[in-house]
Amino acid sequence: MLTLSTLPVELTYRILDQLNDFSLVCSMQNVCGRLNLILYTYQRYQAINTIDLQCNAIGFEGIKYLSDALRTNTTLITLDLQCNEIGTEGAKYLSEMLMTNQSLITLDLHENQIRDDGVKYIADALRTNTTLTKLHLGKNHIGDQGAEHLGDALQINTTLKTLDLRSNRITDRGAQYLTNALLENTVTSVDL
Repeated sequence: MLTLSTLPVELTYRILDQLNDFSLVCSMQNVCGRLNLILYTYQRYQAINTIDLQCNAIGFEGIKYLSDALRTNTTLITLDLQCNEIGTEGAKYLSEMLMTNQSLITLDLHENQIRDDGVKYIADALRTNTTLTKLHLGKNHIGDQGAEHLGDALQINTTLKTLDLRSNRITDRGAQYLTNALLENTVTSVDL
């Protein structure tokens, strides 16, 4: 007699190939240990944990769609968006995502024209985000005001460990804001 636990893996794959609704497969998880093993090893159902979209000129509208999708995503841990010209508005959409997303660990926003206004949105998200450990904001025309926003957020956020601010417009005054925050925080690496 054939049961789910005795079906050949190849036959189970064929059955899974006929399913149209991915959520049906997700609801089958934890039915039995063998099915979990098959689901987690079958390429079609493996979760994406890294997205690299660098240098694609996505812009703020594309970031809006991506951010909406990632608000409740539980598998993505690395998102590389460097060189996409998302600007202040794109930073706003990403910050809204960061306030609810609970899986993203690394976010690369290098060279995106975020500026001080955009980094304010990111800083606001850092106040509540508890998963992001690496944030790359180099070459974003961030000045002392942006450094002040980040410094204020870092006095609250204890999760972020690496902050890259290279090639921005931060002067001694902005460095002072960040230094004050580091006296209160556990950030282990800040690149200016």
